[in-house]
Amino acid sequence: MKEEEAQKIAAETRKTYDRVAEEFSASRSKFWDELAFLVEYTKRGGDVLDIGCGNGRLFPLINERHAQYTGIDYSGGLIREAQRLHPLGKFVVGDATALPFPDDTFDVAYSFATVHHIPGNELRTKFFREAARVLRPGGIFVLTAWELWNLHHFGKLLVTALQSILGLTPLGARDLMLTFGKNKEPRYLHTFTERELFALLTQNGFAVTNISTIAHLPHREKGGRAGRSSEKNIVVVAKKNTNSPLPKPFELSFKWSGEPRKDGVLAIDPLKEIEVFSCLS
Repeated sequence: MKEEEAQKIAAETRKTYDRVAEEFSASRSKFWDELAFLVEYTKRGGDVLDIGCGNGRLFPLINERHAQYTGIDYSGGLIREAQRLHPLGKFVVGDATALPFPDDTFDVAYSFATVHHIPGNELRTKFFREAARVLRPGGIFVLTAWELWNLHHFGKLLVTALQSILGLTPLGARDLMLTFGKNKEPRYLHTFTERELFALLTQNGFAVTNISTIAHLPHREKGGRAGRSSEKNIVVVAKKNTNSPLPKPFELSFKWSGEPRKDGVLAIDPLKEIEVFSCLS
C-alpha cells in the first residue's frame, strides 16, 4: 500500500472514532481483566505513555501504581471522553506515527488494540520507531493487537485478498474494513501474526522478551457469569535496545577514474579501483 493511500485510510478511521466517540467509550468502560497484569511493568514514580489511549481506561490502573501517566490518541472525540472520565489524567491529541515528545522521555509505553488500525508498512514502521525513540534506554514497550485469524473474519479476509490481487482495492491481502456502532461506521484493521509483530519490533529498535496470544474474557455482568469468547489478543512485551542506534537511511557515493569518450559514454578502466562509501551515521 502506498503511503499516500495509507494516510487517507488512517484519516477516515480517525474520523470514524470522532463520530462514534461517545458510543465507543460507553462500550469500553472497564479495562480488560485478562490484560490487567501487564501494568506490573509500571514502577512507582515512572513515566508512562499510553499510545492510542482511547477513553483513558488504562489511567486508573497506572494511577494506582503512583506513576506519571500520559495518554495520546489521534481522535479528538476520544480524548474529550478521556478528559471527562479521568479529569486527573494527562491526555493529548496526537499521531502515533509522529509522537510530540522528546527522545528518551518515558520508562514504559503501552499500546492496546491500536497498531492494527495503522495501514501500510511505512506507517507501521514509523509507529514502532517512534515508540522506540521516546522510550529511555532499556524502556519497556507493551503492545497488543487483535488476533483476527478466525472463522468470523475468514470470509471477509478471503474477499479482500482476492480484490487486492485483482487490483480492485488499495487494501492489502490481510487488511479488513469492519464497522462499529449503530450507524456501522467503517474502520480499518490489519490482520497481524505473531511473526509479523516480532519482525517489526526487532527491525525497529526492540528486543522481544515475550509474545503470546491471550483469549478475551467477556466482562461479567452483575450477578451473572462471564461467557466464552472467540476473540483473542496477541500480546508482546519488548525492551528498547541499548547496544545500537536505529539505522538511518544510507547514502552511497561513488568515486571512479575514467574519461568520457567522444560519443559521450564514460569509459571506466577496469583495472582501476571503484570505491563505494556507505554512510550509516
